[in-house]
Amino acid sequence: MRHTLYPWERGVRFDRGVLVGEVGPGRHRLPMRAELHRVDIRPRTLTPAAQDVPTADGVLVRVTVVVRWVVSSPTKFVVESASPEEELYTAVQLALRGAVLTRAHSAVDTERAAIAAEVLAGVAARAEELGVSVAEVAVRDVVMPAELRRAALAELVAASEGRAALERARGETAALRSLLNAARLAEEHPALLELRALQTAGTVVVDRSKRA
Repeated sequence: MRHTLYPWERGVRFDRGVLVGEVGPGRHRLPMRAELHRVDIRPRTLTPAAQDVPTADGVLVRVTVVVRWVVSSPTKFVVESASPEEELYTAVQLALRGAVLTRAHSAVDTERAAIAAEVLAGVAARAEELGVSVAEVAVRDVVMPAELRRAALAELVAASEGRAALERARGETAALRSLLNAARLAEEHPALLELRALQTAGTVVVDRSKRA
């Protein structure tokens, strides 16, 4: 029986149910009693479904991760589990749960990189048993409950309104300070009032002459 394996494939060969070894790319003639399991060794991406995980302060946070992995041992990948991808999926979800459980909800989004590193370390042993190498883990989404999102938005609005009120108060204070300084100058130098009156009268006269 002839088998052709492509460069991205490896074959795990069994003869009469006994593991013989791995077969590399190329064309192979095997006896009729032989069985060949093909394994794709190209990098793959695993995106487990979003998981609602309780944080250390009891808030359910929805977290999604992306996992880049590759088959490192075709033999283990075939022999160790009937569903190695499902096993990896479960290991990732459990590691993610463990990483989030130790954090307050306010720290989950800001510590994405640390969570991803913990998930990567948490799945390494199981992945090796399955003949898999996990190259990268990234936290893609962190979604807080609707109540917390509304509270955060209200907090942002309140902070913005507070800053606007502070600026208005500063402007009013500056205006009052200017008026107070002007009143003090007028009290200390009465002649300034007469000079200001003359300037105002001159301005009125000029405006009327322009209109004429």
